[in-house]
Amino acid sequence: MAATPTTLSRVFQIPPELTEHTLTLCHPRDVESFSQTCRKARRLVYGSPDQYLWRQLFLLFPFDDPRLISSPFQQDGQFNWRKELHRRMEAQLIACRTSSTLEDLLKAIETFISVVQSAAPVTWGHERVPSPNLLWVVEVLQSTNMLRYLPLLFSEEGNQSLARLRAYLALTLDEYDDDDVEGKERLKSIRTRSRCQVYDLRNYHQDNDWGPFNITAGEVDWTHIESIINVVSMNLSDRLNDWPDTRPRYGLEATRAYSAPGTTSLATGDWAGIEGHWRRYVCFMDYRDLFAFNYGNRGHGQRDGTYFDTPHFEEAMRLIELKLTLIDAQTIPEVYTLGRFPDSPYTHYPTLYFTGSSWGIKGNEATVVGSVTMSEGGVVRWRFASIANSHIQWSSEGVQIGGIASAFGVIGTWTGVHHDHGDPVGPFWLYKVEDDHPIYMRTLVNN
Repeated sequence: MAATPTTLSRVFQIPPELTEHTLTLCHPRDVESFSQTCRKARRLVYGSPDQYLWRQLFLLFPFDDPRLISSPFQQDGQFNWRKELHRRMEAQLIACRTSSTLEDLLKAIETFISVVQSAAPVTWGHERVPSPNLLWVVEVLQSTNMLRYLPLLFSEEGNQSLARLRAYLALTLDEYDDDDVEGKERLKSIRTRSRCQVYDLRNYHQDNDWGPFNITAGEVDWTHIESIINVVSMNLSDRLNDWPDTRPRYGLEATRAYSAPGTTSLATGDWAGIEGHWRRYVCFMDYRDLFAFNYGNRGHGQRDGTYFDTPHFEEAMRLIELKLTLIDAQTIPEVYTLGRFPDSPYTHYPTLYFTGSSWGIKGNEATVVGSVTMSEGGVVRWRFASIANSHIQWSSEGVQIGGIASAFGVIGTWTGVHHDHGDPVGPFWLYKVEDDHPIYMRTLVNN
């Protein structure tokens, strides 16, 4: 029923503070509708300089309180509660539409990414309390199926944003029932496309540090990161009986800062949560398959994804266990020849250096040496090498997914340290575990 002048006059007989408080219990869209009924209503909704009403609507929706999040990467200035709430409501409306412009879709995707990035960090004693920000993003995307049927956005910027959001989700919204033929075919297509991206040797060269980065300004190539996550996670799904209690955490909750085990109270100087126990999954193709995939179809610009459907093809996976400790930059061994990250411009996040031991198949032990840096935009980069018998062998480049010390861990690629023509390459997933996490590889040393 439309509001009448008499009804409105009765509303404004109530003290404005009480009316304002009542409006905080409404949906933001209903508050906007109320503001359109008359000038007094509009002045009440939009005229308050302290934005009390919009702050309460934002927090009671609910969303994480941005005042509790301290980050040097947040924009300066007072948080605009009304503007940000409007932006999120608009993104939700775009996701609900059956048809939207590519510009609107990109705007919505970038809003969802910013909501994920502004999720509150995990704090000690509240490790199991979920983030309202992340619950909202999952609910919207799950209820609308926006990403499932979203085409490529036909622009590099759009594709990077879409891939970043899908990387954060890590296929958690792509699960299907046994009788869902369409779902199976969609995942098969995703796997083929991801393998083509990950194992194409043309994607690795000096200009992108032999890792998942774009040539321009060293920015993260999120389409490559998403492909790595897809490849490793689907390989793990094929190996349910291999190391069943050793699996990385993934999905939006795993992207929260300090969600990795033992990182809510970090040691002084270890802002990245490096010290401790880690697990690493690496994948690779047989060298003959890698060569045939890259050089056996020279007449085509793209690598032929049907190669992965051939009966003889098999992708290998290995579990590696690590224990890492921080070291001073001056104590890095001479055998470590990888380029060093530049000094971090962020005083709270200086570049860190580490060493440690890794145990792989048959209990083989190697030394790991590397560094972690905070790059522009708040992306944490990892670079490390494996050293065995005083010889440096493999180099790795990776990106921490989500916030600092996230449970999701580090996603990246490994290759030969000298980057010779024809060197193998493959994806890896590195993540932190509890000190008492089950071990498999080190037990082989004593057997």
